[in-house]
Amino acid sequence: MRWWLKILRILVCVCLVSLLPAWNSDATGTSPAIHFENDVFTFEPILEGESIAIGFAFRNMGEEPLVIHDAATSCGCTTADYPNRPLRLGEVGTIKTTFHSKGHGGNNDIVLLVKSNHPGVPVKTLHIKGKVIRQWQVKPDRFILTHLKPRRSYAKRLQIVNLMDEPLKIKELIAGNPHINLICRPKEVKPQGEKFIGFEVNSRYLKPGKIKQSSIRIVVGNARMKSVEIPILIKLK
Repeated sequence: MRWWLKILRILVCVCLVSLLPAWNSDATGTSPAIHFENDVFTFEPILEGESIAIGFAFRNMGEEPLVIHDAATSCGCTTADYPNRPLRLGEVGTIKTTFHSKGHGGNNDIVLLVKSNHPGVPVKTLHIKGKVIRQWQVKPDRFILTHLKPRRSYAKRLQIVNLMDEPLKIKELIAGNPHINLICRPKEVKPQGEKFIGFEVNSRYLKPGKIKQSSIRIVVGNARMKSVEIPILIKLK
């Protein structure tokens, strides 16, 4: 009779081994699982300065509650909101974000990283793509003047480029503090043309070693992006 017991033991072991994949499959299925309807949001071309509200819908496909820990973007041009409570099996949520196009002319591909308790995909990568049409721009985008001599004046200039087929109307030119003296104040820039804003940086009242921050703000009247502020960093030797 002992040989029957040996055969029975072998059959039991075979059955247990064959059941292991099914048990593992069930265990995986109970975990939270995030599934997005779309991984990429593509917007139609917009004018620089416009903003777009975007939503990425997702669903919990697992049996355990799904928790979104964070949603962060690859630049400061977007902010993201996400559900702050666990989502049950089959429940739908939305990652909401707004793309601010100022300073992002051209083709854009912005990455949005969504962190959750989904064990298979703890970080999900989403993309926001689209073209931003630039109507005008200023060059350079900043001045770093850190080797100035005391009691001197330094001549500098900004270039305004009009990319539109109509004149660019300049409403205001504002210097950030008395160290910046605007010399040239153009009123408009011709279509597809350019103008220069001349200014002086005065180091007369600056203290050695101290860093002074200033700027020039340009306000226009007939473009979607209404203003640009050019930072200026000043420091004596």
